Amino acid sequence: MLTLYDFNVLPEDEKADAVWSGTFLADREENDLKVQLYSVSCFYVEVYYDPVANKILRFRAFSSRDLLTPYLAQIKLI
Repeated sequence: MLTLYDFNVLPEDEKADAVWSGTFLADREENDLKVQLYSVSCFYVEVYYDPVANKILRFRAFSSRDLLTPYLAQIKLI
């Protein structure tokens, strides 16, 4: 099983492979960037994507549920 530490030391292309094999959970916008949230193994990964440049800028991996707050704020209850 891939750990958070293992993920953080991977080269960028291998991080992308790990993320794409994970589960997409949600997305949001931040400063004209698209940020997509994935569940990978026992942690989460945010993918920061610049749609204008059509480029992934970075991956941010974490296990703290506190960092899910920006996504929870988008949920609309009926």
